[in-house]
Amino acid sequence: MKKQAQIIQKYGKTFYWASFFLDKNIKLRLFSIYAFCRKIDDMVDNNKKELNKHLEKNFQKKIEGFVGLEKRFNPSKKIMNQFILGQKSDLSHKQPKSINELTVYCYRVAGIVGLMVCDALEVKDKNIRRYAIDLGIAMQLTNISRDIREDSVMGRVYLPQSLVGKLKAGEVNNPNKVTYNKIKAGQKKLLKLADKYYGSAEYAIPFLPGKTSMAIKIASKLYQAIGKKITNNKISYLDSRVYVGKYEKLKITLAHILTNDKIYKKLITHNIKLHIAIKTFPGAHKIEKNL
Repeated sequence: MKKQAQIIQKYGKTFYWASFFLDKNIKLRLFSIYAFCRKIDDMVDNNKKELNKHLEKNFQKKIEGFVGLEKRFNPSKKIMNQFILGQKSDLSHKQPKSINELTVYCYRVAGIVGLMVCDALEVKDKNIRRYAIDLGIAMQLTNISRDIREDSVMGRVYLPQSLVGKLKAGEVNNPNKVTYNKIKAGQKKLLKLADKYYGSAEYAIPFLPGKTSMAIKIASKLYQAIGKKITNNKISYLDSRVYVGKYEKLKITLAHILTNDKIYKKLITHNIKLHIAIKTFPGAHKIEKNL
């Protein structure tokens, strides 16, 4: 667990902070998932051949690679296949044409992680799992909105063409006034969309087991605060990376510990409109046909 904890402490400070609310056994499971996802993400950024070799070795016949995670908590092949598709799409990255196309990407690289977490928590309820996908999508939209310049340095543009037009990475990294204003407006729209997914995910958080509910609630609020900081402070995407400092984390954490959540006797049905782009994918909200 020590190695996984070091990875999340270094690269996932928000999740590490929120993990203090978790029981030790749950913490180990989630740290294992984070460490695995981080390893794959690093391979995508640094070594295409290494990634392909790792995926072929660990996922061709069976699911492995989650150090410290009991096999019974491993995600299904359907889930892993979607995750792999998302990771591989970064190796031959193309600017998404639409919000729907971007939503598919966010689902594959982050919404799927929400399903992995549900498996680790033994959450079987389909409705709760749909909300877990929403939280993953929301966080990925926040990442994309925050890391516009960093991604462009690696040759990637995640802002959809429908929002900003067709752009080359160099144009994003060194924009003229018109391009800069388009990107700024596109960033604002993505953060607004992220808030919709955060708001949806909030419905299910109180229904998560034990202390997990508070940990996920804090992680969600801290991550959402990144987007709010960008918007409220009108921070340029060309400036240094935006993060939530320790004092801000403490303030947000205490505020939500002391806030009483609304008590729902029953979880409301997930809004299917949020899953239009992914309605045929594993775990997503789809219209059930009458048999």
